[in-house]
Amino acid sequence: MKQLLQNKVLNNWNLYWLISIPISIACALAMIRGDLSTGAGLLPLIEFSVYCAVPLIYLAFAASSLHGLFPSLFSRWLLRNRSIIGLCFATAMAWQLLSILWLVLVHTQFYLEEQYVLSDAIEGTVGYLLLLAMVLTSFKFGRRRLTPRQWKLLHKIGIYYIWAYIWSTYWWQVFSYPDPLPIDIIYYWAGFLAWGLRLGAWMKKNWQQPAVGRAV
Repeated sequence: MKQLLQNKVLNNWNLYWLISIPISIACALAMIRGDLSTGAGLLPLIEFSVYCAVPLIYLAFAASSLHGLFPSLFSRWLLRNRSIIGLCFATAMAWQLLSILWLVLVHTQFYLEEQYVLSDAIEGTVGYLLLLAMVLTSFKFGRRRLTPRQWKLLHKIGIYYIWAYIWSTYWWQVFSYPDPLPIDIIYYWAGFLAWGLRLGAWMKKNWQQPAVGRAV
């Protein structure tokens, strides 16, 4: 296992290409085979790209917490490649953004009459802006424009916001519709588990601090 997780193919930019290329091919094929001539035909493409992206944001969101609670070879590998996994998520979301822009710009009437909700538009735009800021500051040219504290705050706010926005979408699907899809149920509980790991790591950290103080 150790040799496998240390393999160059499964780390750094090689891992990015290993994940993002199949996702991009799948999304491109979905667009080619899909019905781009109607607004309704674009909706499955928007959902498909999100289905590809969601596991990646959950992994990035839970990486440090998983390692703090259950340190292992896998958790170290995940923590080491968290930024790469985040960039893979951004790549998948770029395909969603392409489909959304196509919907808004080409099928504007359908979008305004059938899909437009002001709160959703605002929340989605904020999410994309935060994601863009996180991507740009994942590279040296962007990171050096922020202090370490600003960088940490941006990425913490960003990943919490994006997780919450995505997870709340599946919460709505599961609890507001009589027959939610199995994948919606899976992604709802996976997102809940990711948050649970965060909560557990926070509780563990706060429990250990008083103990350390007493030992000193």
